[in-house]
Amino acid sequence: MKFMVSKKTRKTLTGIAYISPWIIGFSCFGIIPLAYSFYCSFCQYKLGGQPKFLLNTDKGLFYNYITLFSGTYGDFYVSFKNTFVFTFLTTTLTMLIGLTFSLIINSVPKLKRFFQTVYYLPGVLPLIAATMLWEAMFAQQGILNGIFGWFGAEPIIFMNHKNAMASLILMSVWGGIGGKITMLCPTIASVSTEMLESMELDGANTFDKIIHAIIPMISPTIFYLLIMDIIGGLQVYAPMMMLGGGTATVSATLQIYNLTFTDRAVGFACAYAWVLFVLILIITILFFRFGGKKVYYADGD
Repeated sequence: MKFMVSKKTRKTLTGIAYISPWIIGFSCFGIIPLAYSFYCSFCQYKLGGQPKFLLNTDKGLFYNYITLFSGTYGDFYVSFKNTFVFTFLTTTLTMLIGLTFSLIINSVPKLKRFFQTVYYLPGVLPLIAATMLWEAMFAQQGILNGIFGWFGAEPIIFMNHKNAMASLILMSVWGGIGGKITMLCPTIASVSTEMLESMELDGANTFDKIIHAIIPMISPTIFYLLIMDIIGGLQVYAPMMMLGGGTATVSATLQIYNLTFTDRAVGFACAYAWVLFVLILIITILFFRFGGKKVYYADGD
């Protein structure tokens, strides 16, 4: 008997066949590793050994999580404090500086493209290359100390315990401003000139127009940039790894690396990673829940 397949079913199967390479890749390199790391977070697991499920041991199923939250292993709270400080300051500074520069650039239409290109150049550099550049600048005999020396100042050790976090934040702000300007400039330019002119006729000054018209109209772009910066900041890794700074700059993701490849404690590292994942998820949901109310959409949604 001939097996009959409807036209709708054939279309569905054809669509599945087209996206199957992505589904297979996402399953192999996404879902399966996630599921396995979740399992390993409940295991006593040393790198190179075999994971031992903790349910039937005297330590208990949640031993890895309890140990991390107790603060007795892995610099848990120190790394999260550093991560939050870095995320808050870099997100705030890049947004404020990027928004300020975008407003200034839009007020000079003839030089707009030039300034957009100049400010975006740091964003073109690969992160590793940019970090190596700043490593050379931060060196005790580097460019910055050379400039300070011209004015008779003593050399600054940028990557010591006291200055390391500020140095990393400076580098990250330098690299992040260009992306903000690139996205904010066209958005600001799209704000209705008729609305701004009517406000000016009603006696509004430049500050009033920025606060009561421009920022509300570009709030969807600001919201997107903020949420992406927060998620990216909470996962920061490369600058801390390359520039160092000791416990003053150890981030959550760097500590996961250290737990895995230095301490060889894969079980603890997986538990740490899942705590970070849940934390990012909660912050993102709260940001959408409460921050989303302040976003203005032209269609009124």
